[in-house]
Amino acid sequence: MIEITNLDKYYGSHHVLKGINLSIQKGEVVVIIGPSGSGKSTLLRCMNYLEPIQSGQIMIENEPIGMIEHNGKQREMPQKNLNKMREKVGMVFQNFNLFPHLSVRDNITLSPLTLGKMNKNTANKTAYSLLAKVGLADRATAFPDQLSGGQKQRVAIARALAMKPHVMLFDEPTSALDPELIGEVLDAMKELAKEGMTMIVVTHEMGFAKEMADRVVVMDQGQIIEAGTPGVIFTNPAQERTKVFLHKVLTHS
Repeated sequence: MIEITNLDKYYGSHHVLKGINLSIQKGEVVVIIGPSGSGKSTLLRCMNYLEPIQSGQIMIENEPIGMIEHNGKQREMPQKNLNKMREKVGMVFQNFNLFPHLSVRDNITLSPLTLGKMNKNTANKTAYSLLAKVGLADRATAFPDQLSGGQKQRVAIARALAMKPHVMLFDEPTSALDPELIGEVLDAMKELAKEGMTMIVVTHEMGFAKEMADRVVVMDQGQIIEAGTPGVIFTNPAQERTKVFLHKVLTHS
């Protein structure tokens, strides 16, 4: 589904991602963990090219996104091609990013209608169906400021699903939520995973990683330092840096 090869990302002279190599299979749930500042969110944002990269390649379903080879050199792909590729990749942000002036339903139907993916009738039916899926069937006409944080994030998930993405990226989807609201968002994500959605999740929720991940990827200082099943990573990690990180996180959770 996604193949990342020798990916490098800089902010000015700051080397944020250093030679990242990662393959993600169709239907796989990959959870990325690691200390703050290790490059997890940046890597996720590179996957749909919200962040441009300096070198390396990202392939989605065997097609490049962002950078393409042209006459032996790499250059950025045309915007219309990039937009087409981005339609395959749904993204859920930690701060919801809902439009406050639009109802819940209109937040969900905006992209499919704007891009001509659906007519209004189909888009509305899709919105109601997705709201039912995330347990918010009765909130279609509400506005974001009338919702709890957990409800907003579930609307954001429904909005991303409206474009029928092939893969979903979650960037710390519960970090802005009060503790009692985290469970409802994780439950919606678990349902998606059970349905076979390919998911890459950056999170500090170790319980979710243990229960739902097919693979846990550990990052530190812009590199992947190890990856494996939750059983291996949480009980017998190979790297000392992983052990130190998990000890800190699990001691304080």
